Amino acid sequence: MRRFSLFIVSLLFYLLPPFGEGWGGVCAQVNTDRMMDIGRNALYFDDYALSIRYFNQVIAAKPYLHEPYFYRALAKFYLEDYTGAERDCSEAIRINPYYPNTYEVRGLSRINLRKFADAATDYAMATEVQPQNKAAWHNWVLCNIELDSLTRADSIASAIIHKWPRHADGYVMKSQISLAQKDTVGAEVWVDSALVSDRYHVPALSLKSSLLMHHERWADADTTLSEAIRLQPKNVQNHVMRALSRYHQRNLRGAMADYDMAIDMDPTNFAAHYNRGLLRAQVGEDNAAIEDFDFILRIDPDDVMALYNRAELLMETGDYRGAIRDYTALIKTYPNFHQGYLRRAQARRSIGDVRGAQRDEEHVLREQVAHRYGYASKASRTASTRKKSEINLDEYQKLVVEDEEEKHYESEYRGKIQNRDSELTLLPPLSVPDYMLMTVRNDTARAAFTTGLEHLLTEEFEPAIRAFTFVVERAPNLAEAYYNRAYAYARTHRYDLAMADLTEAIRLRPRFSQALFNRGIVLIFKGNNADAIPDLSQAGELGIYQAYSIIKHNTAKK
Repeated sequence: MRRFSLFIVSLLFYLLPPFGEGWGGVCAQVNTDRMMDIGRNALYFDDYALSIRYFNQVIAAKPYLHEPYFYRALAKFYLEDYTGAERDCSEAIRINPYYPNTYEVRGLSRINLRKFADAATDYAMATEVQPQNKAAWHNWVLCNIELDSLTRADSIASAIIHKWPRHADGYVMKSQISLAQKDTVGAEVWVDSALVSDRYHVPALSLKSSLLMHHERWADADTTLSEAIRLQPKNVQNHVMRALSRYHQRNLRGAMADYDMAIDMDPTNFAAHYNRGLLRAQVGEDNAAIEDFDFILRIDPDDVMALYNRAELLMETGDYRGAIRDYTALIKTYPNFHQGYLRRAQARRSIGDVRGAQRDEEHVLREQVAHRYGYASKASRTASTRKKSEINLDEYQKLVVEDEEEKHYESEYRGKIQNRDSELTLLPPLSVPDYMLMTVRNDTARAAFTTGLEHLLTEEFEPAIRAFTFVVERAPNLAEAYYNRAYAYARTHRYDLAMADLTEAIRLRPRFSQALFNRGIVLIFKGNNADAIPDLSQAGELGIYQAYSIIKHNTAKK
């Protein structure tokens, strides 16, 4: 059974009070007021990096104000630096524990960090400070569902219905809780109550259609989803669900039209591409089907079910060498997959590789004799559905549905995510201004620094390491020498030595942004993505804005 796609609803910035209004009578000098206004304006126009620069200035001038920490947290949240956002929210709450928006932003950040228990605590506080905040109540329920605290979630959802009897979301959440408890009868009662409260409530219509599909009432599900799509035409998930209901009514063209619409709106939608590929194959559009499976395998090269489907389609279209390539990849992953050997044998015979075909057939024969192995024929498979993550190669032709019922978290803030690509590379070596280098009293050490830098620029790493080792022995307080030696160590894959030098550079200069960034990159190279994010967050805060793109693209790998 499916719930809703998890997303952060656009944050309605204009609901927030202007700086200086509703903040407990904050008085600020004109220059900090102006910096706050510029920062807020940059935030409004989605220039998050610029806004952080101005909030940094306010924090430096008046660290006792909670507002700049809150707004800087919001900017970091939009940059998907959830660790940095959580840290800034915590500081804002320490200064002023009575502002509910800060708990909400920290809660959303913690959800993205999968700290659901902490997020639940935040939403509990938000509802205590602002009891009429429906979004906070809603997210409090969903965090408890995520924690499998269903009794607690049910109690909170009941409180929502008591406070707002016409609030359809409360009934939808009660239905979700019933589903989590395997009570489909209760789920149907609650979702019907939601539709009595609001017959045009799209999430309730979507959930109602899921329950209808559970009972294989495909035509009724189709009708319900059509109404949901009329009300919200750009809801990708509803198009994918209606396609499934149409497929079961043998309306393949209608199903394919829905998958086309879903892909137009969300070009990376896995289920739409996979299922459209299967439907295209069923109606004889083999080359178009191959294109869909090509796409799936570009975004997920390890999807063996898509690989098997593409191999079969390549066989159908006469691309035997391509089929051999795909069957070989399957066999490498599943060496006991005998059907793969037999199909590869057929492909090899088709290109005249009789000896290779015989080897594959002999392998299967030996295994059959040894294990009395029997095969399920293609014709015996039923066309139904499977979960995306289920791997049973006999079911490669089945349509996919999502694995988990994801939760729909709400908020009242606005903004879009910057999505800039940034290469995962170290920042370059640093020179030191002459006036700073002159503080190194040892003339030979000064010369060694310059020589080491020249070696780095020509990628002569061993001589550079020797030069900077000479420098740090005679000028142990020169942070750039440790930084540069760390660069040489990292480039030669001696990551532990690089980490030690970068840590020393940061100890000598705590706001050394380049060292923080490079230490984060080295941690990613070591596979420690979670440990890298705090360093990258601080580097971004200090002005190295590509750190935020690195955070975004590596958070999922923690």
